Amino acid sequence: EILGQVPPAMGTLTVELAAVHAAMAGCRPGYMPLLIAALEGFLDPNANARLALSGTGTSQWVVVVNGPIVKALGIGCGQGAAGKGHHVNGSIGYAINLIAYGVGGSRPPMIDRSTLASPADYVCWVFGENEDALPSGWKPLHVERGYKSTDSVVTVMASYPPVENNDHWSASIEEHMRWWRNIASPLLNMGGAGVPQVIELSPIIALGPEHAQLVTSEKWQKDDFRKAFWEQTRIPFSTWPSACDRKGLAEIMGPLGDDELIPITLTPDRFLVVIAGGDGKQSHFFSPFPGSFPVSKLVTF
Repeated sequence: EILGQVPPAMGTLTVELAAVHAAMAGCRPGYMPLLIAALEGFLDPNANARLALSGTGTSQWVVVVNGPIVKALGIGCGQGAAGKGHHVNGSIGYAINLIAYGVGGSRPPMIDRSTLASPADYVCWVFGENEDALPSGWKPLHVERGYKSTDSVVTVMASYPPVENNDHWSASIEEHMRWWRNIASPLLNMGGAGVPQVIELSPIIALGPEHAQLVTSEKWQKDDFRKAFWEQTRIPFSTWPSACDRKGLAEIMGPLGDDELIPITLTPDRFLVVIAGGDGKQSHFFSPFPGSFPVSKLVTF
């Protein structure tokens, strides 16, 4: 059975070939439904794997898992979820990158042209959303994207290396949001081409449980956080690089004066907010690779 063609070399990926790479990466047989779903997201044109696997930027795949499969397989979703020691996360992340390398031909110096690249070219970011730590009234990512709470779903996106928010000091929501203003900017979302359409993308905000507790200390819902994040991270149009397509940006947003504030996304609802990790006052911002949109796929057994 053919799953698709893996860019950039467009090698044909079959279920059998996926299983071969999964075995080499250390996956157990029970991981295959999740891996297949992740690969379906990876091969979706909206994920823009072709550019992510051949451009000069430092790209990595972010794979967020939701639903019953997280506990059924023991996917890391709490302390150190995306790091070492979680067999399911690590082996699936390694299998995806092996397939990109072996079937897709994404190898330096050709066809992978990454200037420096990253260890994430070995094991991509794979973690489960910490649904047990969701604040009251907050829905998990897959439910927000139209699935049932009982569904197992994987969401895939190509991203630049994440920016970490290590705010240990804020005593109020207002102070905490100023930390996001200091580390996140529309310019993080631009890519080398500086194409204005980047503001139509959907960054992922992986909010640590302790930061989530601070955010909800005044009964904020997820939309309140999104709106505040969107407002705090805007920058004046005058700071937009002159070499970028300012005219194209104005065509999307309307007439722009130097003092006009440019947001990361066109509207706050484009942010995907997930509760990720365990104890510690750290959160992460994943800026999409140019043209890469989050793709969600149902895990079927």
